[in-house]
Amino acid sequence: MKEKVTIKALLTLGLICVLLAMVPAAAFSWGDATHVYISDRLKARFGHNNINEMWGSLGPDIFNFIFDDALCPDWLADQTHGTILVPDSFMKVWNAASTTAEKALAYGFVSHNEVWGADLAAHIHGLTFGQKEGYIEAKAMVLLNTPINPTEPYYSNLNPTFGEVFASIEMSLEQQRTIAHVIAEYAIDIMLKNRVDHLLGQKVKLAARFRSPKFPALLVDAYAADYAENCSDIDLPTAAYIITSAEAEYRRNMISYGQAISRAEPIAVKLIANQIVALAPGFLGGPLPIPEAYAVEIVKAAIYGSMAICDDFMAEINATIEFVEDNLTDNGIIY
Repeated sequence: MKEKVTIKALLTLGLICVLLAMVPAAAFSWGDATHVYISDRLKARFGHNNINEMWGSLGPDIFNFIFDDALCPDWLADQTHGTILVPDSFMKVWNAASTTAEKALAYGFVSHNEVWGADLAAHIHGLTFGQKEGYIEAKAMVLLNTPINPTEPYYSNLNPTFGEVFASIEMSLEQQRTIAHVIAEYAIDIMLKNRVDHLLGQKVKLAARFRSPKFPALLVDAYAADYAENCSDIDLPTAAYIITSAEAEYRRNMISYGQAISRAEPIAVKLIANQIVALAPGFLGGPLPIPEAYAVEIVKAAIYGSMAICDDFMAEINATIEFVEDNLTDNGIIY
């Protein structure tokens, strides 16, 4: 009979290293800095409670880059974002919150959801663009069909689309869509910081550094027991350990990410391109089939391409803020 994964096994066998595969990105959603911006604009409270709201809004994406099926990443993603089958699962955090600090964290967390929150617009039903598939998802498909910059030295004589370039390095269509989605998120984060809120990178770091220490326990209270029950290889202590370890690693990543997008645009693009390339083996299920420096240049071109494609991003973000604010009130998320 298959034994459960225990904390000792995680440490001994190195399974917890999948958590270290996470880099500052949020697949299938708005980007991290965009969620912080949206939460900051919602601003149910000020001061430290606003910091907690901003950090809470990043909470559902903490588990996005766990790639080991033994740790049930799909179950975690469904629970934190909500789906048609589990439409209220993200409310577990709100229901577990009791103190003002916990309510602030939960307020941000709930604002992120994919049922009636910010991620609905990003991934399911765009408000100003991509009404059938979500703003980010639609922009990702536009990117895949966009010719790469003809000055790019590797492809200047062929002028293929980004999708054709990604296919040439052995990416499936699903992998192409995922990486294009992530690139679009990064591009919008960079534009938000440079064109709209010059302090956005600092706010990401501030939220990561000064969020209430109650947050890991709040996540454990909300999800650990159900996680252990629904993931056959996980017992309760291990479930709590995975949740708290993932949150700690995510905080470190967000501090680095805030620093990265605080840099001048060309430097930020280069740093983020390197981060995406570092993440790529997780999506591909193996090492890159091309030199890393080559891959970085392709991703840099894709980030700049996404910036041009997503030049209408503020209309969608402003509509999303209004949409989420109304839905929070309608669903009784007030403290």
